Amino acid sequence: MTIASALDRSVAATVRREVLVVTGPEATVYLHGQISADVEAMEVGQSALSFLLEPRGRIEALFAISRTGPETYVADIEPGFGEAMSASLERFKLRTRADFSLHEWQMHAVRGPRAEGESAVGVSSTGPSEAPEHVVRPAHWPLASGHDLLVDPGSEAVAFADGAEQLSADEFEALRVAYGLPAMGTEIQPGDIPNETGLVERAASFTKGCYRGQELVERIDSRTGGRRCIQRFRAMGDVSPGDGLLGTDGAGVGTVLSTALLAGAVVGFASVQRDVGGEVRVDGGPPVLLADLF
Repeated sequence: MTIASALDRSVAATVRREVLVVTGPEATVYLHGQISADVEAMEVGQSALSFLLEPRGRIEALFAISRTGPETYVADIEPGFGEAMSASLERFKLRTRADFSLHEWQMHAVRGPRAEGESAVGVSSTGPSEAPEHVVRPAHWPLASGHDLLVDPGSEAVAFADGAEQLSADEFEALRVAYGLPAMGTEIQPGDIPNETGLVERAASFTKGCYRGQELVERIDSRTGGRRCIQRFRAMGDVSPGDGLLGTDGAGVGTVLSTALLAGAVVGFASVQRDVGGEVRVDGGPPVLLADLF
């Protein structure tokens, strides 16, 4: 099996996510002014990537947000970051009529052919501000079709991914690195510059108007786009997070952020200088090919 054929079949895995449910008659207006996604443009049943930024523009969180009702939103993020995201949003709420509740849910992730055409958000709630018990949203992976079923562990079981090959958490992580998005806590850390993640075009609106941290995002975008960018890579040899990357002239050009083994090759994400592409080399190690698809 090659990296390019790893998702010729349907696969599924179950992982943990932290879920922040936001409800209330002023939830839309409040979230629109706080996060980078265009919340007011979202219809019920739509989902988007978004940043939550510090007032000075540094990253607090990267997450997916789904509009599940006229007054209800579900934001999901990697474990360990939900509490800080919730506290940050609560801090600026003042007298806004919006309520926040944080939960630990399971995410049943489906990737591959069976996932095509199943990217619409589905919800279990019916009231305008009723918290859902499950949500189906698109995976937002740039290189693979898929959807994610977010489920409250206390709710009734919901069928998903019949016939898909079940993967372990490590196997699914390898697919994420090869096909998916940089993740909070792995490739993206609180305090990072959003323009250096490679995700600004996916996770930030440049037409919505003001939101927290907008000034830095738009200033950097109008100038250089950031000095560094997170890029995917493939290597045939030992590569580890923290390894330095060298250009053709032997000068340092970046750092390895994450690695995983898939189809006999090491795949991963690296933070590299924005103008660097093609083949580089691990300092004292093998050549590394920077590319989005192998």
